[in-house]
Amino acid sequence: MRLVSFLTALDRWLLAAIVLLGILGLLNLAALPGPALFLKQSIFIAAGFILFAGFALFDYRILRSTPLVGMAVWGSGVGLLALVALIGEAVRGAQNWIYLGPISIGPIEIVKLGSLLMLAHYFAREHRGLVFPGRVALSALAVIVPITFAFLQPDLGAVALLAMLWFGSVLILRIPLRTVVAIVLLVIFAATFAWGTLLHDYQRARVLAFLHPQDDPLGAAYQSRQAIVAVGAGGLTGRGIFAEDLISRLSFLPESSTDFAFSAIVERTGFFGALLMLSAFAVILWRIGRVAIRATNNFSCAYAIGLLVLLASEISLHVGMNLGMIPVSGLPLPFVSYGGSHLLTTFAALGILESIRLHQPGFVRSDRDASAEL
Repeated sequence: MRLVSFLTALDRWLLAAIVLLGILGLLNLAALPGPALFLKQSIFIAAGFILFAGFALFDYRILRSTPLVGMAVWGSGVGLLALVALIGEAVRGAQNWIYLGPISIGPIEIVKLGSLLMLAHYFAREHRGLVFPGRVALSALAVIVPITFAFLQPDLGAVALLAMLWFGSVLILRIPLRTVVAIVLLVIFAATFAWGTLLHDYQRARVLAFLHPQDDPLGAAYQSRQAIVAVGAGGLTGRGIFAEDLISRLSFLPESSTDFAFSAIVERTGFFGALLMLSAFAVILWRIGRVAIRATNNFSCAYAIGLLVLLASEISLHVGMNLGMIPVSGLPLPFVSYGGSHLLTTFAALGILESIRLHQPGFVRSDRDASAEL
């Protein structure tokens, strides 16, 4: 009976959106040659739901009262990032993964979860002191350290995500205007410095290809142009899930299962498929925002805001990259792109959010009343 009660209390809107996105991702993999990726992703999704349920059952108040847990997660992720620099395998110019036989580990995913927890603890504890620029700047240490390692790999997508996680959280938490202006000026200075000294040649080439795609259509701009062509080819209703002459199926669109999953799915399902996918993401962000608004303590609110910013950033960067609106940086689309590390970490982060929801007085009861009215 307790299991039934727990399952019926889970956020059905959130779960339905996740299931829909998972199905779209699996259909994209099923249309590719060979069943290996489809089978692996199916296992990852099943494991992800188990992880989600486990974290939802876990009392988040233990995390709230024990900052060392978040520090341990963050520290282990940063430690693995450092290990990547020593034994990581370079793929397409970036050294992002640790390979242990058939298992590959993306340390940046652990860092993102750890940073979420650390920032939530810091903002909850220092919420009255955030009027002082120094206190706000101190919180940036949670992302500056992993950002430094991500630059060294180099992984520009991870750098952008961690920066947006911190900056977006700071903005939503209503930091004074003078502090925001100081942060913006600092970001401009850091970006200028990074362009001249830290970015690798291929990263600068991607940015220049984004600004002037006509200069190198078959080189740095190739991926972006093919992604745009695939989206346009989808039309209103798509060209079919298993069509043989798809741009993504014929390998004209590189990384159609990961970095360009959005373009691949839109080519197959068209505008209506894109609308369905983005609607599912909107539901997930709505449910996260709802927890943030109704949170009864600072930690819960800060964690939900951070998760909202993180997922919104991942979605917007991936879609923007696929539509040629931003430079190519190699970011997965939550629940849709192939990959275990990112998928399992996202399930874990949402499981903690669900634990917050289940342990808020009256939260589940009000959701049931709303469902009854529908």
